[in-house]
Amino acid sequence: MKPTISIVAPVYNEEQGIEVFIQAVAKEMSEQQLSWELVLVNDGSSDATLEMIRDERTRHPEIEWVDLSRNFGHQAAVTAAIAHARGDAVVVMDADMQDPPALIPQLIASWQAGNQVVFARRIDRAEKGLRRCGFELFHKLFRYTIDFPIPPDIGVFCLLDRAAVDELMKLPERNRFLPGLYSWIGFQRAFVDYSRDDRAAGTPKQTFKRLLKYAIDGVLSFSYKPIRLLGGIGLCTALASFALALYFFCKRLLGYESAFTGFTTLVILVSGLGGLILCAIALVGEYVARIYDEVKMRPGFIVKSTSIDNDQSRH
Repeated sequence: MKPTISIVAPVYNEEQGIEVFIQAVAKEMSEQQLSWELVLVNDGSSDATLEMIRDERTRHPEIEWVDLSRNFGHQAAVTAAIAHARGDAVVVMDADMQDPPALIPQLIASWQAGNQVVFARRIDRAEKGLRRCGFELFHKLFRYTIDFPIPPDIGVFCLLDRAAVDELMKLPERNRFLPGLYSWIGFQRAFVDYSRDDRAAGTPKQTFKRLLKYAIDGVLSFSYKPIRLLGGIGLCTALASFALALYFFCKRLLGYESAFTGFTTLVILVSGLGGLILCAIALVGEYVARIYDEVKMRPGFIVKSTSIDNDQSRH
């Protein structure tokens, strides 16, 4: 029977906390008078995560699992989870308990009230130190660097109506920034506020390198402002150079000495402009690299095996 609600989550080396997550989801959904499924995507885990999921499935038949052929990354794994969801509504969340399962009933209630995209909006988070400062700085700067309006303080945690899921899965890009895509597809939306908890167990799997790539994907996928900023800097530099040349030309006509005598000034100018040019080339290269990724048309993920009947799953 087709489930009414699908809860989907990517998992990567979560053997220490996956049982807690499954039990929490099962507890919340047992109080809902709705059919449901829990789709867990194993994103190339090297521990016993998949074996534990299979074992839990004997106690909770609502569990379905998808095993990817390798680690494809968080956004690809979330996309795979959404692609295999069969419910009329899909709750997307992480399995580390930072997205609290206790919020699921509120998301469902908002969907039942007619909203098709229900964002879980963070009003506070448990992270401390540099990691928290980095998250807060990103969200503050992100809203000023993008061209398309994306609500602040949202992540992958949300509820999507089946109509929204179908449109989301039509988007072909490989470098995905799902919070932005949730907003881009439109539909009637609402917000449910929550405080983001700490992990139930283990250590964060999103390293600084992965988070940096995630931030860059978010900016470059929804903004042309970096390129336009470089164009503005180039125009200002050209005007300043023209004004400086005109200044020395006039001095020459009036008989004043116009030649530079300082070697340091020349080094600073050449080094500064050279560094600016290299930064401009690198930024253009980031956009070109994403074009190259799209042209290759490689799949975002490869499924090695799954418990879901292929005739029933949606791709």
